[in-house]
Amino acid sequence: MKKIFALMLTLSMLLAMTACGGSKDTTPAPEGNEDTASQGSNAPEYEITMASFDATGTVGGLCGEKFVELVDEASGGRIKINFFQDAVLGSETENMQQIKTGEIHIGKFGDNFGSQIATGIDPTVIPFIFESLDDVKAVYSDETLGAAIAKAAKENNNVYLIGLQDRSPRLLTASKEIATPDQLKGVKVRVPEIDSWVTVWSGMGALSTVVAWSETYSALQTGVVDAQENPIDNIYSNKIFEVNKYIMNTEHLQGLHHWCINADFYDSMDAEAQQILVDCLAEAIEWANGELEAMNAQYKEDILADGSVTFVDVDKNVWREAATPGIEKVLAEMDPLAQEYVNNYMAG
Repeated sequence: MKKIFALMLTLSMLLAMTACGGSKDTTPAPEGNEDTASQGSNAPEYEITMASFDATGTVGGLCGEKFVELVDEASGGRIKINFFQDAVLGSETENMQQIKTGEIHIGKFGDNFGSQIATGIDPTVIPFIFESLDDVKAVYSDETLGAAIAKAAKENNNVYLIGLQDRSPRLLTASKEIATPDQLKGVKVRVPEIDSWVTVWSGMGALSTVVAWSETYSALQTGVVDAQENPIDNIYSNKIFEVNKYIMNTEHLQGLHHWCINADFYDSMDAEAQQILVDCLAEAIEWANGELEAMNAQYKEDILADGSVTFVDVDKNVWREAATPGIEKVLAEMDPLAQEYVNNYMAG
């Protein structure tokens, strides 16, 4: 299933990148690039800058580390990836600008991919719609919408989407128990700079407050905000549970890690180097996906070991119903392709 999905994703990407030139196997290659085999010992070397805003030790970071190792081995050292984690090169938003201009070559982005890279066309960025990771992946492998998302990423931000990695669902954490959406009224919920999230959470009665991720812990600690939402690996690695003692199992957004590469840089690489990157990333993602469930269980166990944290089960259908007005407002501003897809999905 994973291999089938990877193939569908690649085919979707190819539909949007026909103008890039010829290809080797399933990976697009720039027109006129010589095959490395014909270059012998003169095969070009590449030094790649790769960035992630996530903390070291998170699932996405571990996948990136695996990717670096695999590329080094597969390329015989001619492709070197310098991987910068912990927002060393800037926030997620800053990384997006850097990859667009080529200041960095590869970046791993979360849900901001849908809001700032494939803007207005990627519905997976909207909370409380998709119920499973398979449903989210189906968006990207859809022949029409998936190709449109890939095209938007190239045209808007000069990037190719070269890999999708499983991510844990997002959970709401707070300084008090919030079992039902009506208890959100007046609660200051930290959200990232994603318009659809501000709209949906505000529509449910929360006071949506945009705070940089690097400042979220202190904002919760000082009462600037009362709550936030993130996957469990971020909750654990950034010690959010120290300042928010209640974790609601809302699973309101089934997200993915989006691995992107600067299009100009990718097109300048020889076909073999391109293939190495795509293949090694697919292998690293498959490894990370296989580790995800066990890692999530360990994160939860370690959080509970604190002795003061409570996980709260909620009725997801009730939350989804409360979010519907905000969802409809966001959808009304999106591309008709996204609107049609979501309407068909929600209709069953």
